[in-house]
Amino acid sequence: MTQHREDDAATPEPEGGPDPAGTTEQLMDDTVTGLLALVDEQPIASSVSVPLRSLAGRWREPFARVAVLGEVSVGKSTLINALLREPLLPTAVPALSSVPVELWYGPDIRGMVTLYDVGRGGIVERELAGKEEIKVYLTEAGERTVTNRHGRGAQVLSATIQVPAEVLAGGLRLVDTPGVGGANPAHRRLTLAALSDADAVLFVVRSGEPLSASEQDFLVQAAQRVDSVAVVQTHSDLVYEAKCKLDDDVARLRTPSTWAAVTDDQEDADRIARLMSGVEGLSVSARLALGAQAAAPGPQREEDLALSGLPELEEWLRTHVVQRVEEIHRRDMVRLTESTARAVRRRLEELHEVLRGDEKAQLAIDERERRIAEWERTDGDSWRKHINGALTSLAEDLPVQAAARVEILRADYQDRFDKMDRAQREGALKTLPLQPQAALDEMVTTVRERLREAVRVIPERDDKGVIAEHLRRLGDSATVSVRIPKPKKISDSAMEQVANAFVMAKAAFFRSRIQRRDGDDAAGQNQPTEADSGSTALAVFTSLTMGTVKELFARRAARREDLTTLFDRVVKAVTGEVLTVALKEAEQGCASVTTVIEDLLAEQREEVDRDRHDLRLALELSPAERAERLAATTLSLRELDELAGRLAVVRERWDL
Repeated sequence: MTQHREDDAATPEPEGGPDPAGTTEQLMDDTVTGLLALVDEQPIASSVSVPLRSLAGRWREPFARVAVLGEVSVGKSTLINALLREPLLPTAVPALSSVPVELWYGPDIRGMVTLYDVGRGGIVERELAGKEEIKVYLTEAGERTVTNRHGRGAQVLSATIQVPAEVLAGGLRLVDTPGVGGANPAHRRLTLAALSDADAVLFVVRSGEPLSASEQDFLVQAAQRVDSVAVVQTHSDLVYEAKCKLDDDVARLRTPSTWAAVTDDQEDADRIARLMSGVEGLSVSARLALGAQAAAPGPQREEDLALSGLPELEEWLRTHVVQRVEEIHRRDMVRLTESTARAVRRRLEELHEVLRGDEKAQLAIDERERRIAEWERTDGDSWRKHINGALTSLAEDLPVQAAARVEILRADYQDRFDKMDRAQREGALKTLPLQPQAALDEMVTTVRERLREAVRVIPERDDKGVIAEHLRRLGDSATVSVRIPKPKKISDSAMEQVANAFVMAKAAFFRSRIQRRDGDDAAGQNQPTEADSGSTALAVFTSLTMGTVKELFARRAARREDLTTLFDRVVKAVTGEVLTVALKEAEQGCASVTTVIEDLLAEQREEVDRDRHDLRLALELSPAERAERLAATTLSLRELDELAGRLAVVRERWDL
């Protein structure tokens, strides 16, 4: 692996004079420090500088961090387990999908979790010894143990695990991230944070399925932030010609027409296509790889491992990431510095335009006033109160909806029990248990429609349909169930009564026949009459009936009792568990929609905040104060030019 090194003092000087700060690495650090100082002086979107700030603190580290990204349940953890040759991360049991996990090389398996400890009232770290304790802190099954140790409301925030895995020995670090899709927008924020700290990305997708719009959008963000990106499908053995389909998908990503369909700017489409030109497509069967790793050594094991595609992925990580870690860090530093500098320059030029006090300045002011008015028209500042109002109304209306549902069930079922025949009772026993889920689905629909109404104006700013997609997924996992009473069987005592009655009837029947035969022999008659046989059969039937009729009536009454019991359970579920789940969905839905809108409008809000800031400067400052600010802006532009010159020296020295 290539190690970082300080450039020695004898490095040839580029045209333009000596290096003013000594080594090239030091010059890079000084340039970034100066640029971030300019960022802090200007109202610039925080997202512009976050990746650069993150990399500036670690770009000399001799290891590469690879973020494993993808939508929920596409096989990210299974893929990492295959790379580790160790089923370490939970896959068969529900994992705490909101917890990012970073893995690096170590002599034995141990970990460290960062969590909020209620008892201590703050964030603490806890060391994890071995796989079992790791599973406790990284799966839903272990939440009770975590609660017992750290208090109700304790939350695992992140985890690091060291593993003696060969793939990590060269300096590779893998980061398992939350899914970028699903109904929880907080997962997307966590994944974006992991992306800011990544040197490369493995973007995991489902085999045989085309990339979704959200996957394509996230791939663009990944390619803009890191130098090495691979799209990896993890279940290639389950889909016919999976690799061919993946290759076609990746080829489409590299075509400008693909992106022209989602952006009106052809230059932007061309730029994205160029970013995608470096994206690789890798087809892997993580399941086949894990099976081969667990098998005994031999030709079959090696064949299965080769067929799994895992060796190709390991080779890509080795040649495109680990062996290029120094180059990757340098390229990313220069690229992120340049993009941040462009954003700062745009901001300074906008401010300079407003402060000049001429005709162009007035046009700029008019444009800012127009954007602010449009922001206010589309509830940019007031949408939160509409969502809060929706939550308040749902808290009042959902219990009423539950009560109305119970009355409908009472009319459809309970009031008709006594008139039902056997088939109708059996049908009711099948359909009644479905009613709580139907009631929940109805309430979730109410929640979805109420939230859609609350944010009806905001979607005008949502050209990608993010809010609509989120509302569509709301409540997908909300379920309830009701236990059906088991049908009562004939009791043991009743069965014994029936058996005894049958035996007694049979004995009486034979005893009667013997007596008649003896009497008939004495009288010279050998054959029983038809009347004798009929009376005997009637005696047997009467005996059996008398032994079971009471039980049959009891069973009929018990079935009526089963219906009543089931109905009571359904009513209790609708007014209890169903209502609780629906109210929880409403609360979580309001919170998650709020997060989605905050993320969606973050850039626009920052733009409006800058517009308002600029208007205050243009309209409230005196001419002298405005001239002073204009001079300061001009000076900042000159400083930015000097930093650009230093960055050009760095780029030339590093031959980038």
